[in-house]
Amino acid sequence: LFSTLGARTAVHENCSLQKVKSESDVIFYNNGNFHDLIIGRYTYISTHATMSMVSVGRFCSIGPQFMCGLGDHPTDFASTSPIFFSLARQCGFSFAEQNLFEERKRIDIGHDVWIGARVFIRDGVRIGNGAIIAAGAVVVKDVPPYAIVGGVTAKLIRYRFPDEIIAELLKLQWWEWSEEKLRKAQPYFAQDDIPKLIAWASSETNL
Repeated sequence: LFSTLGARTAVHENCSLQKVKSESDVIFYNNGNFHDLIIGRYTYISTHATMSMVSVGRFCSIGPQFMCGLGDHPTDFASTSPIFFSLARQCGFSFAEQNLFEERKRIDIGHDVWIGARVFIRDGVRIGNGAIIAAGAVVVKDVPPYAIVGGVTAKLIRYRFPDEIIAELLKLQWWEWSEEKLRKAQPYFAQDDIPKLIAWASSETNL
């Protein structure tokens, strides 16, 4: 259950980390509970988060009271109680002699994802690169790259950019750039003319 944390990673008060592997420049804010977590550089997780069996990409911003990796229950069995299908003994006892339902599935959160406050993500869901999850959303199915979703249950609100811009951003894979290149690119990230960033990146490739 040991954790491996990258350089300049900060763990604030009352956080529990088990089997956590982080890259550099990650912050876990107060009162978080993290188990079996892989997290990329330049990502932060706000207060009171509960995360288990999750992979999180780089440059992600995760709001407070985020919950994911809490397990699943069957909806088509006669009972939803794990006492009939699980050996985990959640209530201290089980009638089952083997596991009969996949209670846990890994969650995959891409790069540059913004997750608002009080969001819940169901086991097995994949969140695409560049997506935004609105505050209070309950996400039960995959979210495409650069989509904005919200609601209970979460539905597509709109895409952040036109299809051709999304395709170019995904092709850039800028989250793989070195720190030096990111510093040079900073002015192009902090503005709303996305083709300028794409053009700059193309010119840098040709140098």
